[in-house]
Amino acid sequence: MRLHQQMFRMKALPYFVGIAGAALMASTAQAQITNNITIGNAKALGLAHAVTADPPGVDSIHFNPAGLAKIKGRERQLKFLMAHMQLDAKFGAQEVDDLRKAYNDLIDARGGAGDSCAVNPDQSKCFQMDPVQNTKSSTADAALILPGIGLTSVPALAVPFGGIAIEDPDYGWTFATAFYSPQAVGYEREKDDPAAYNGYMVSVSRLTYFAPSIGLQVNDELSVGASIGFSWQGMGIKTKFRAPEQTLQFLAGTMSGLDQSIQDVLDLSLIGPYETVGDLELELDNPLSLSFNLGALWEPEDWLAFGFAYTSESTTTLEGDFKMINSDEFLATMNSLKHTPLLGAALGLLGGTSQINAQKIEKGSVELDYKVPQTVNFGTSIRIVPKLKFNMDLKWVDYKIWNSLDFKFDRNVDFLNLASVIETIAGQNDSDPDALRIPRGYKSVWSSAYGFEYQFDDAIVLRAGYEPRASSVPKNRVDLLLPIASADLYTLGAGYQIDKYSRADIGIGYMVSSFKARAGQSENANSNTAGDVVYNPYSHMSFSAKTTAILFAASLEQQF
Repeated sequence: MRLHQQMFRMKALPYFVGIAGAALMASTAQAQITNNITIGNAKALGLAHAVTADPPGVDSIHFNPAGLAKIKGRERQLKFLMAHMQLDAKFGAQEVDDLRKAYNDLIDARGGAGDSCAVNPDQSKCFQMDPVQNTKSSTADAALILPGIGLTSVPALAVPFGGIAIEDPDYGWTFATAFYSPQAVGYEREKDDPAAYNGYMVSVSRLTYFAPSIGLQVNDELSVGASIGFSWQGMGIKTKFRAPEQTLQFLAGTMSGLDQSIQDVLDLSLIGPYETVGDLELELDNPLSLSFNLGALWEPEDWLAFGFAYTSESTTTLEGDFKMINSDEFLATMNSLKHTPLLGAALGLLGGTSQINAQKIEKGSVELDYKVPQTVNFGTSIRIVPKLKFNMDLKWVDYKIWNSLDFKFDRNVDFLNLASVIETIAGQNDSDPDALRIPRGYKSVWSSAYGFEYQFDDAIVLRAGYEPRASSVPKNRVDLLLPIASADLYTLGAGYQIDKYSRADIGIGYMVSSFKARAGQSENANSNTAGDVVYNPYSHMSFSAKTTAILFAASLEQQF
């Protein structure tokens, strides 16, 4: 196969692959790292979130609505959450001996002046090593997507929340509502950071602004409760993209028979395998995302309690705008394709379209049906001795629903035109000229949490907890957009009864997660599989990552 035929594939592939990887960022951003973390309840944090059978006041709305029945009179809550997250990654050396030989053989087959690559492989025309290899990435800068503001840099992940609960003593009901965040995570990297191909500004946020809830004391032992969450859901992405040429051998032999004029056009607009093809900016949101929580609390003895809580799945159609800022090299490629009618016809036969925009900036709207997974929690609380209580939770999160993310654009877009061609050749069906379907392959997981509470005296209570957080991301799906696998959360907390009507609590937590991916292990970051084009900006290269987070929560509860 002649080199010009291979060069065409090298141009089409990077653009498609980069966009695919950017789009999938929205999914991983939730992952296990945000489950319960951003609620900001100081008592729950101090007990490592093992509170299903020991619900924390007004925030029972989220953790177990049955706990609202234990609130007497009228109670208000003010709280504050602050988080600091550090993302670090290291890249190993490329493992590309076979690929380098295949590439250089094609160069030599084309011929031309100068030494062959077999004789002098250091020539610029020959296979070059990825500049990302043996580099490091690090960031602690925060970003959030916010209603009315969009994706923006913030000094820190710091937010205030609050809620209120009112008991109806005549019927044993307690009504409540709260403002809180089940999900708020984001970061910003420098644009020249080697991990920027997995996003240099990313955030996913969910803000519950109205949560009408009820807790009912059925009898002396049993309480039940329910809540409905009215939430704003948003996501924002800014990313560089590229695709190291990991499919050279797979693509060899495709699209033969082009005439010489088309071959010459393609050769003149070649995009190299490690060049940045462009930038994607994408923001989507929906002001009304609905979900509900159910809970039950059984206390057969004054020293023993059992809890159950269920949070529904929530599917929300996010709508927003996208902007593609194409590099000059890619724009030249698109202009070449647009003004070569025979090539446009060939694209159409291979599953693409003859409509090519060839614009420096492409703008439009995009939508996504975004799912928040359902959760099930079981818990027990045991007072071992009069002053010491032990809590334990068992939790299930249904991340298996993230089998894929399906983006729908309002128009045909150049990268999707070419994606359709590549997908047809690869025998896949993850794109149309106006649609992109991103495989995820996550799994549903069980995890546990443990907490101890010691009543030091009538006013002071001390807490400690540990939560080993199981990973919903399989080893063959890890990436660097939010580098989190299994994690360990260690927590401490304290409460102080200020007076008969007021109580203050604080909680701190330290979470750490790390993983390693050998070259070719992850289908979402560094796959070596021929024809695997979603999404491998670091193909043939090992990488490792470590994420640490420090959490602080403070709250004030007052009867009024």
